[in-house]
Amino acid sequence: MTQIELVELHKSYPRQEHPAVAGVSLNVEPHTLLALLGPSGSGKSSILKLIAGIEPPDAGDVRLDGQSVRDVPAHRRGAVLMFQKAYLFPFLSVAENIAFGLRVQGARRTTIRAEVTRMLDLVELPGIAAQRPAQLSGGEQQRVALARALVVRPRVLLLDEPFSSLDAAVRQTLQEAVRRIQRELGITTILVTHDRSEAMALADRVALLDRGAVLAADTPRELFLRPPTRRAARLMGVATFLRGEVAGASLQTSLGTFAICAERRRDGPATYAIRPEHLRLCGEPGRNTLPARILAHTFRGEQSEYLLQVGDQTLRARVPASSADGLAGQVFVQLPPAHLFPVCDDASDTDPKGACEYA
Repeated sequence: MTQIELVELHKSYPRQEHPAVAGVSLNVEPHTLLALLGPSGSGKSSILKLIAGIEPPDAGDVRLDGQSVRDVPAHRRGAVLMFQKAYLFPFLSVAENIAFGLRVQGARRTTIRAEVTRMLDLVELPGIAAQRPAQLSGGEQQRVALARALVVRPRVLLLDEPFSSLDAAVRQTLQEAVRRIQRELGITTILVTHDRSEAMALADRVALLDRGAVLAADTPRELFLRPPTRRAARLMGVATFLRGEVAGASLQTSLGTFAICAERRRDGPATYAIRPEHLRLCGEPGRNTLPARILAHTFRGEQSEYLLQVGDQTLRARVPASSADGLAGQVFVQLPPAHLFPVCDDASDTDPKGACEYA
């Protein structure tokens, strides 16, 4: 299958403060699924359009299997882009919608018939070939759109938030179907999403974007547990940062001294972070604890979320619901050494909004 290489891609649009794509370089290995994760306006969809050939880059290159496709028209690149909406032809049957690309290619009727049947089996919708799109649910329409995209056997599959308009149960079912089909066919795929859990569940690798630039690219587990910079950590849901001085296996801050894992330490000024799921609440002081006052409590089923006041700062902790029974008022919040990790301070990141900073 196809390797995708993006080389210093740039793209700007009129009347936009920041470039849509600002020097993006990424490699997507054959057979893998890369998720582009980031907030709205971070350049995710623009990157898909540059790969598909819908938009030309201002600078940089798109290479498929080492060959530049910058001057190759969209219909000859072998990259299929699937949008948030299914965009099926309402006046055609399901079979005719799926067959559309093959008919354009001039495929034989027997080939078309066999391929349509194969695709409907692949997306687990046998027996609906004669139905019209209006007779289908939203999830079924997206499955048909996926079948239409795959029937032409593209080199690259590009998915632009295809699950975002579906309800939770249908979304999860379709996510599982896409991942199963992608692995079965071995097609190189790029998925755009702003949903962290979706990126973590589906991707082999995740590229985190903001303001048109790649902040980090790694495996889902590593990016979730150890985002490399403070800006990347905020986008991954981290809100607690401690600034201080590392000496040996300790981080010395104005709030006190915290034990850290020795293998991650580097003596000198440093910023450490911890995920809200890794904070622990207890009724007594102990190692790496701080006195805190509970400001608010939200029950979220399997987890309870607490808004805590520590000194003149606030932070959020998410703990298993059963472990927080009976906690109220004054508590202690623990920062386990194994879950404290260093982050680089972004030179251009001067806005601490959304983070609980300890100086």
